[in-house]
Amino acid sequence: MEPCESVKDYIQKVDLQGVKCILIDPPRLVNPSWSDGIKKILRFHDINPPMGLAYIAGVLREAGAKVKILDARSLSMPHNEVLRIVEKNRPDYVGITAVTPQMKSALYLSKLIKESCLDTKIILGGPHVHFEHEAIIRENDVIDFCVRGEGELTLLELIKTLREKGKLEKVRGITFRRGKRVIVTPDRPFIKDLDSLPYPARDLLPNHIYKYSKFGLNWTVLLAQRGCPYRCHFCSNHAMWRYQRRRSVENVLDEIEYCRRRFHVEYIKFADDVFVIDKKWVVEFCKGLIERGLDDIRWACDCRVDLLSEDILRKMAEANCETIFFGLEFGNQRILDLCEKGFTIPQIYRAIKATKKAGISPCGYFMIGYPTETRETIMDTINLAKDLILNYGLDYAGFSIVTPYPGTRLYEYCKKRNILKTCDHLLHPREGYIEVGGKSAMILLPYPPIKLENLTDEELIELYRKAHEEVAKAFEERRQKLSGKIYHV
Repeated sequence: MEPCESVKDYIQKVDLQGVKCILIDPPRLVNPSWSDGIKKILRFHDINPPMGLAYIAGVLREAGAKVKILDARSLSMPHNEVLRIVEKNRPDYVGITAVTPQMKSALYLSKLIKESCLDTKIILGGPHVHFEHEAIIRENDVIDFCVRGEGELTLLELIKTLREKGKLEKVRGITFRRGKRVIVTPDRPFIKDLDSLPYPARDLLPNHIYKYSKFGLNWTVLLAQRGCPYRCHFCSNHAMWRYQRRRSVENVLDEIEYCRRRFHVEYIKFADDVFVIDKKWVVEFCKGLIERGLDDIRWACDCRVDLLSEDILRKMAEANCETIFFGLEFGNQRILDLCEKGFTIPQIYRAIKATKKAGISPCGYFMIGYPTETRETIMDTINLAKDLILNYGLDYAGFSIVTPYPGTRLYEYCKKRNILKTCDHLLHPREGYIEVGGKSAMILLPYPPIKLENLTDEELIELYRKAHEEVAKAFEERRQKLSGKIYHV
């Protein structure tokens, strides 16, 4: 089957009547030593609708397949319960998605399923699989296929080919085993016309658990684009998606209307890597929200600090954009330049100030522990976060320890220099505490995955704890200073 621009045209060539599929977002592997506090924090972070699976489910269902989605991660569903559901349904195909922290869980679940349901084909996909597909197939007999890149059309064609006993080598974008050989077929071209995709099958998700925690609102995730043109060293998105493709404004607005009507959605988080790249598109989108009466829905997006103008921010605020999340990353210009973030510290200040002034809540994500970092560069990042909170209106500051994921230039940099440790740390956070206003609060302490030349693991963990403590103190200081008054920038 040759690739075509329209997914709808593609689906019309496939008949999957009678096919049973279960798509799974695997649960977290639970460490028996974890306290109830750690489990509670992890459960909170795990609740997120798996939209990639929902998109695939929408395509398979439109082709006639009977599809279920198990969001085992959001539901904190143990592996044996997932297995019980699979055994009860006896699907022809099980598709499992996995990012790097989920891989051990995905492989363990695959083993359980294959041992119990020998005839069920197990297919893995997701960002980690995209980059590590050959090793996964070579080292895991229970995995039948890996799907690389976008999964919608690849999975559709794979199932069609298996049903018709066709030549698997002709299915683009898959990796599989033939005897002792690992077969890697050519990459599948990206879907050009994103408007031709069916809406994600949200009706197959446990929508009752997706609540915007701040107000308890019904929420969903929506994608207006795929891909990112930027090449930050720590991010794999450019390597996986290459370039940006955007849906039409009308198509996105239609989906929002559908979500409000069908699922009573009150809050939308756009999952685009960078929402504001095409400013004309954003202006038309905001105008369309207002004209269609959809501006009563609150929404949030991710953006870069070097892309926003006061005019764009004003239009976004008028269309009820509530929050913008910024990947601020580092407070030291040398480290920002080293990871090729592509903006400056002064641009960070200007963007946070302008966002707050427009009436939109600015939120920032920071990292520590990049190669060549010192205590001084990390303190620059902590001090930047504190200054933005106290004097520029930053409403959230999240900290993480730098993690080199497969597919990133950072990963290759660390492997080449032999400074990359195991990724098992992702599965085993520890319990830590910070003191704020005489009260103790628990945080999760991850294991550093990079051997740093200038800092020991213990020193980095202490700086990570200090970052959380200093940020919490800054928010408490701001709260006391404002004492209920309106904040002005």
